[in-house]
Amino acid sequence: MVNTRSVTKRALVIAAGFAFVVAGCSSSPASSGGAAGSAINSETITKVKAAGVLRVGYAPALPWLGQDPKTNEWFGPNDLLGRKLAEKLGVKLEAVIQTFDQLVPAVQAGTIDVALSPMFITEKRLAAIDMVPWTDSGTCYLIRKTETKIKAPADLNQDTVRITGFIGTGTTQQIEKAYPKAKLVLRQQAPGEEVNYIPVQQNDADAAPFDSPLAAVYTTQFPDLKVIPEDCLIKPDLPTAIGIGLKKGDKGLADYLAALIKELRPQIDEQLTKFSAPQYLKP
Repeated sequence: MVNTRSVTKRALVIAAGFAFVVAGCSSSPASSGGAAGSAINSETITKVKAAGVLRVGYAPALPWLGQDPKTNEWFGPNDLLGRKLAEKLGVKLEAVIQTFDQLVPAVQAGTIDVALSPMFITEKRLAAIDMVPWTDSGTCYLIRKTETKIKAPADLNQDTVRITGFIGTGTTQQIEKAYPKAKLVLRQQAPGEEVNYIPVQQNDADAAPFDSPLAAVYTTQFPDLKVIPEDCLIKPDLPTAIGIGLKKGDKGLADYLAALIKELRPQIDEQLTKFSAPQYLKP
């Protein structure tokens, strides 16, 4: 199950300081239903209601967001937030499939209205867009069982260590900052791809990062690899808030999203538990 502990005070502050709920506000999702958007000073919501469509950027990554390959139907707490947001605003939901490096530019360019994917809140992202936190996670690593120079995440900060990963992801941004001595071996991420483990198996890289909810699955999935830190499901490396991306300065939408997250918290937690089951987290 994903770690759903409260995000740190710093994370809430750097998430632009606007993700709060005004108690008793008549324009909150809980109090005024689908017509709430008309009472909110939000450029994005105004445009969405005029168009009749909410365009959401979807980059799948379980347990937060998945897609059924048989039906192409989306599922997970990110999709729950998207569907409920569209329902509250009285518009249709349009899923725009993207990779994680495309989400921020799409929000900036206005080709999507919100980025509803499990995006780590990072300094680079906050320099370009605003983000509303709704849960948190961390990072674990797959390394070869025969590897002796890496016993803990701190050992990754060596100029002889090669860390594989994907271009433009929040995980890559964090690792680059936390372990500047390591060499990054990166490539584009395919939609739905969780971890770039093959270079580690082939000794073209030494460590492959992945999101901590997958630790229980990956611990038994690869007989030639091991997971560090050993207790990373409970105490992951680089614990970070996960947020929804939106255009800078749209405080009305930020407040509206924060209220919606509060309203849906029981359902969000239920779905995080459900989709953290092993059958959903296979590579």
